[in-house]
Amino acid sequence: MTVDIEMPRRRSITVEEFDALPVDTAHRYEIENGFLLVNARPAPLHSRAVTRLVAQLDSQLPTGWEAFAELEAELVGRSPRRVPDLVVAPVEVDEQTRVRSEQIALAVEIATSGESAVRDYAVKAGEYAANKIAHYWVIDILDPESVGLTVYTLDTTGEYHITPRATGVVTVESPFPLTVDLGALTERR
Repeated sequence: MTVDIEMPRRRSITVEEFDALPVDTAHRYEIENGFLLVNARPAPLHSRAVTRLVAQLDSQLPTGWEAFAELEAELVGRSPRRVPDLVVAPVEVDEQTRVRSEQIALAVEIATSGESAVRDYAVKAGEYAANKIAHYWVIDILDPESVGLTVYTLDTTGEYHITPRATGVVTVESPFPLTVDLGALTERR
């Protein structure tokens, strides 16, 4: 159910105020640096990429793990509520209101515009590293003909090691052995 609410964008908000917001399926709400961030729901190409990525990952994940789209995450710091495009977490999180950062084996963001790319490559990378999310991916679909993957892996200093952007079919070993066909994420059926 969509609820019309009058809410100024980018205003300071507490976690308690955020958690009390009514359900609104027309927008995506997050707390970014202490402020309410309101975005429109993802466009069809973004939605296609997320849906296909969930299917590719779920077919390869070990028993007890699942890929979840748009699951609200509970973080520490100035951005305590985020909604990654996809998280890989234990199946038991389906009994929770939101996933906690320590339960996230992999967080994924899909960059679709210059603004989202800045947020995904820089802002969220810093937040996810600060929350000790060991594996973070940014998949950019800025050019649907050349979908790219940048992999961030947390090192022993708490900083991300960043691999160069890859295209095509990519295989990673962590957090699980996974192969992703990046081109298939945006192709029409």
